[in-house]
Amino acid sequence: DMIADVSNGISWVLDRVDALGGDKRKVVVIGQSAGAHLAATAILRQTEWLARSPNTWSPGSISKFIGISGVYAPDDPQLIEHFHRQGLYKSVFWSIMEAGFTGSRASEALPRASPVSMLHEQAVRQSVHILPPVMLCHGEADSSAPPEQSRTFANALRGVGVSVAEHYYAGKTHTDPFVTDPILGRDILLDDIVNSIFGRRVEPFDEKPLIPRIFVSLARKFVPF
Repeated sequence: DMIADVSNGISWVLDRVDALGGDKRKVVVIGQSAGAHLAATAILRQTEWLARSPNTWSPGSISKFIGISGVYAPDDPQLIEHFHRQGLYKSVFWSIMEAGFTGSRASEALPRASPVSMLHEQAVRQSVHILPPVMLCHGEADSSAPPEQSRTFANALRGVGVSVAEHYYAGKTHTDPFVTDPILGRDILLDDIVNSIFGRRVEPFDEKPLIPRIFVSLARKFVPF
């Protein structure tokens, strides 16, 4: 189970960060695309697991969650239709999400893997006070994971009292913020992440382009994301 794997990974870090020279009070979980979905789901699901097993890690031990270009409502029928049109066919999507190849278990499986829907679960709502602050980043031109996913999740989080910051990047696709922009020497996403972690504005990380812009523009025409 991928959610359990992510949870175990976070637990491993929290258990060993001090011994490795880190600060247990400053652990930030960052995920992009499917990683953002898995990390958000793991953090929310951990509130339920913590209630059953108090000796496991607490979401309150994380100083912040940062989600980049994520999907947070996989049970949204409009999102499923969008994926289908983009080539992630319903049968494949349902299979990935453990809803059965025909979607026969969709009504059961998808909400359990939907951070937005999980915020309506009693076990999660009772523990929202231990959830870390959240920052959501998304390209406005993202056709793989529409930016409405971040907006919907942000509204749901605020609805239960979780602190949320949002950053949207005009004209940026699914991969621009963490692939194209750094290659071109304009890493706006990294600047926002560092500023959020340190709680203040820091010197931008802009550097010289790694390759000429014309090659990046050409590559963007063929990238499916």
